[in-house]
Amino acid sequence: MPLSPAAQRVWAKSGYDPERRRWLPLWLHFLDSAAVAGHLARTWIAPTICDLLEREFSDSASGLAPADEFRLLVSWLAGIHDIGKCTPAFSMQVPGLDDRMKEAGLTHATIDPRERREVPHALAGQYILEGWLTGTLGWTGASAQALSSVVGAHHGIPASTSMLNDLAGRGPLLGDERWAAVQHELLDLVTSRTGAAPYLEHWSSRRWSQPFLVELSGLVIVADWIASCEDYFPLLHLDDEGLTWLEPEAHTVRAAQGIACLEIPKPWRPRDGGHCPDHLLTSRFSLPEGSQATDVQAKAVEAARTMALPGMLVIQDSTGGGKTEAAQLAAEVLAARTGRSGVLFALPTQATTDAMFARELDWLEHIEESYAAAGAPSTFAVSLQHGRARLNREAGRLRRRGWEIHDRLLSGLGGDDPHAPGPRPSDIGRDEHEATTPTDEERRRADLAILAWFSGRKKSMLSDFVVTTVDHLLFGAMRAPHLALRHLGLSRKVVIVDEVHSYSTYMNVYLDRALTWLASYGVPVILLSATLSQARSAQMADAYRRGLDLMAGRKPPKTPAPEPVSTPFPCLVSVDATGTRVEVVSSSGRSSEVHVRRLGREPDLAQLLGEALADGGCALVVRNTVRRAQETYEELREVFGQEVSLTHARFTIADRQAKDADLLHRFGPPRSGPQRPHRAIVVATQVVEQSLDVDFDLLVTDLAPIDLILQRMGRLHRHDRPRPSRLTVPTCYVDWLPSLTSSDPGIEPGAKAIYGEQDMLLSAAALGRVVEGAGTVRTPQDVHELIEAVYGAGAQVPPTWGEALDRARAAADQEASDKHRAAKGYLLSEPDRAGARADLVDWLHTPASDSEETARAQVRDGEDSLEVILITSRRVGGQEELRTLPSSTGKPGVILPIDRAPDRDVVRTMLMSSVRLPAGLTKGRRMDQAIDELEQIGIRVARAWQDDRDLRGQLVLPLTDGRAQLLGTTLEYDSSTGLKEVREP
Repeated sequence: MPLSPAAQRVWAKSGYDPERRRWLPLWLHFLDSAAVAGHLARTWIAPTICDLLEREFSDSASGLAPADEFRLLVSWLAGIHDIGKCTPAFSMQVPGLDDRMKEAGLTHATIDPRERREVPHALAGQYILEGWLTGTLGWTGASAQALSSVVGAHHGIPASTSMLNDLAGRGPLLGDERWAAVQHELLDLVTSRTGAAPYLEHWSSRRWSQPFLVELSGLVIVADWIASCEDYFPLLHLDDEGLTWLEPEAHTVRAAQGIACLEIPKPWRPRDGGHCPDHLLTSRFSLPEGSQATDVQAKAVEAARTMALPGMLVIQDSTGGGKTEAAQLAAEVLAARTGRSGVLFALPTQATTDAMFARELDWLEHIEESYAAAGAPSTFAVSLQHGRARLNREAGRLRRRGWEIHDRLLSGLGGDDPHAPGPRPSDIGRDEHEATTPTDEERRRADLAILAWFSGRKKSMLSDFVVTTVDHLLFGAMRAPHLALRHLGLSRKVVIVDEVHSYSTYMNVYLDRALTWLASYGVPVILLSATLSQARSAQMADAYRRGLDLMAGRKPPKTPAPEPVSTPFPCLVSVDATGTRVEVVSSSGRSSEVHVRRLGREPDLAQLLGEALADGGCALVVRNTVRRAQETYEELREVFGQEVSLTHARFTIADRQAKDADLLHRFGPPRSGPQRPHRAIVVATQVVEQSLDVDFDLLVTDLAPIDLILQRMGRLHRHDRPRPSRLTVPTCYVDWLPSLTSSDPGIEPGAKAIYGEQDMLLSAAALGRVVEGAGTVRTPQDVHELIEAVYGAGAQVPPTWGEALDRARAAADQEASDKHRAAKGYLLSEPDRAGARADLVDWLHTPASDSEETARAQVRDGEDSLEVILITSRRVGGQEELRTLPSSTGKPGVILPIDRAPDRDVVRTMLMSSVRLPAGLTKGRRMDQAIDELEQIGIRVARAWQDDRDLRGQLVLPLTDGRAQLLGTTLEYDSSTGLKEVREP
C-alpha cells in the first residue's frame, strides 16, 4: 500500500539530540508497535490468560480462535496508538521535522507552546480514532469510545470526560481536512497491514468488559515502550525516508531483529502430573529424605485440583504447619489449570518479604530441576519489590545474572561492540559488580534472573515471579498512573497473600477491592493466616465473589453484605461463584499449651526475671512501642548488664540486619546449630512476631490484640530442646492486663493509640477469662474461640467494663468510617458489570501521585514514618567533615565527598544507614515541616549527592556526637538502643 508524500513525512521520534540527525517516521513506528504487540500477545500474554480470552470472545462471530482474535485486536490498537502525533500540536515540537511536513502540505498556523500542552498526543489520538470510527466507518459512539479509550490511555492515564470536552474548539491544534486525510491514510495503512479490516464491522457491535480493556491498555503500553527502544528498533538517518521498510517482507525482517533482542522469556508452563502430595513436597523443597506432606498440604493440593475456577483458597493453620509450602504447591497446580505463568507472593513487612524471597528462589530452583529433568527448562523472570529491595544481596545477585543474560543475547546478534550504544551491562548495570561467566551446565539449565527489561519500577510487576510487600498488591486497587501495567502483570499470575489477618481496617479497604479486580480477571488467589476471624474471612470471600458476579453480568448489592461463614481452626476455605465451602483439616503446626499469668506491679519485671532465670534461660520481653522497649532495655541493663539486648524497627538497616542475624545465631532452631547463651534477655517490639524463627524459654509481653498475643506465644518453647528446670513449663506473663473485677480497665496509652481501645478491651477480657479460668492457652484447640471472642459477633466483657466498651466501640466505628472514607479518596472503582457499555474514560479520575513512597503512605494510611539516612558530622580544622556511620566494630566511617556523588560502595553503606523517624515526630502537618527542614539540611550538606540515582530524593540527618536536632526535638542514635527522642531534664 503506497503512502502519500505527506504521510511519509509525519514524524514519530527525533532522538532528542539534533546533532545526531535521526528520526523515525510515524508509519514505521506504527508497524514496529503492531509487530511487537502481535508477538507479545501470541507468545507472552494469550497463553497465560486463556480463561479470560475464552470469556471475552465466547460469543464472537469472527470465526477466529479467541487467542487469534485477541492478537489481531491488540496488534491493530498498538499499531494506531500514536495517531495523535499526526497533529500540529505534536509536530511543532521539532521545528526541522515540522518544516519537512509543511513542505509536504501539512501546514498550520503558529501555535502557542502553552496551548499545545492542552492537547497531548494520547488524548488527540483518542479523539481522532473515535471520529474516524464513527464518521467514516459508522460505529456508534459507545463502541468507538471503548476501543479509542485504550489509545487515549497509552501514556498511563486514560482520558477524563472533562479532558475530552475541552478538545472542543481546539481544531487548529488537531489539524484541518488535509491533516484529517493523512490521519485516515495512516489508520488505513495499519488496518490493512495487520489484517484487521475484515473484522472492524464485527468489533463495532461488541461490548468489551472493562477488565479486558485494561488488559489491552497494558499490553499496548508495553508494546509502545519496546517499539520505542532504539536498541531494538533503530532510528533512521534524517536523509533516509525509510521506504525500504514499507515493503511487508522487509519490515518482517526489521521486526524479527528487534523482537529477538528482547529479554522477555517465554511464559512459564506449569504442569500438574497428578503426583501425590508427598512426591510434590520432596521434589519442590529442600527437605529430609522421607518427608511427608502434612494434612493441610495434602488437602490444599487436592482442593487446588478440584475447586471450581476462578476461585480463592484460604489456608488457616498454626504457625509452623507448612502453610507456605501448601500455598506454593497449590499455586503450581492452579497455575497449571489456568495457564497462569507465575506467582505473586505478598507479605506484610520488608523483613518477611526478604525471608520469603530466599525461599521462593529455592522453590523455583527445585521446579527448574524437575522441569529440566523432563527436557523442558524454563526461563524465570523474578522480582523482589519493596522500598529497600535494591539492598537485598540475593536480588542483586540475580540482577547481575540478568545483565549477563542480556549480554549473551546482544552478543549473539552482533551487538558485542563495547563502544556501541545500547542497554549493555557496562552501561545499565554499572552499579553492580561484574558477573562471573556461567558454566556449561548453567547455560544448559534455565536462567533464573531479574531480567534487565523487568527491572524498571513500573515494569517489575510484569516479571513471572514477584515477592513483594503487600503494598504493591494494594497499589492495584489505587488510581495511579500506569495502573494498567500493574493489572497486566497481576492477571498473569496466581496471587498468594500471607498474614491476611494482620492488615489494618484502612488497608483492608484496598485489599478487598484488589480481590474484586483479581476475580474479574479470573486470577486464582490463595490467602494464608494462623489467626483469621470468621468475619474477616467472610468479607474477603464476598469481595472476591463480587468480581465473579460482575463478570457474569450479575449486579451485586451496592453495599457489601458478606454471608456468614463458620471456620473451625484449622481449616481450608474455598470460594467460587456458587458459594463458600469449608473443610476441616488436622493441624500440622505447633501444638502447645502455654500457661498464662498476669504480671502485677509486684514483683517488678527485673525481680521476676531474676528469679525465673536464676538457673539460666532465655527470656523474651515484647513491648508495643519502641519507647517502652527502649525504657525497659535501659532498666534491665542496669540489673543484668550485657545479658540484655534490644531489637526494634528504629535501628538502621545495617544494625537491624545484624541484630536479626544475632537473634538467629543465638536463639534459632536446633538444626541451625545456634550458640545459645546460658542466660539472656531480649527486649523487642512487634518485629519478633513474624519472619524470625527464634525460640525462648520465657515470654513477657504487653497486652496486645489477641491475634498478636498468639503470634508472640509462637516464640515460646518453639522447638524441642533442653531447658532450665524452672522453665520447663512454657509460661507467658501479660503486662498491663486489667483484672476482670476492675471498674476501670486501664489500657496502656501506647497500645491504645496503636491498636485501638476496643480490640484491647476485648482482648483483655478474653485473656482475663483464661487467667482466671484454665490458666492455659492450647494451640490449636483454643485459637478459634479466642479469635472469635475478640473479633466475632457478640464479643463480651465484664459488666463493669460495659461503659468503657461502649465508648470504645463508638470511637472504633467512627474511626472505621473515617478510614473507609479516607481510603476511598484514591480507591479504584469496581469493574463495570459485564454486558454494560464499558470504556476507560474516567477510569483513573483524580489519580494519586506516581511516587512509590507517596503511594505506600496512601495504602498504609501514613502508618510508615519518614525515613532518613544517618551520617556523622564534625568540625576538623574549621571545616565540616561528613562520614558514614562507624562500623559495627567501631571503625570510623568513610569520609563523604560534598562536591560529587559518593562511589557506589559508599552509597550502599549510606543506604544501609537508613532509619525511620519516630512516628509522633512526623504526624499530620509535622510531616511536611520535617521534610522541609531535612531538605534544607540536604542542600546545605551536599546538593551534589542528588546526582546519584539511589540518593536522589533521599533525606539526610547528620549526627554530631550521636545527636541531631529536628523540629526542636533532640534525636540520639546508638547501635545498642537505636534512634530515640531525648527528653531534656
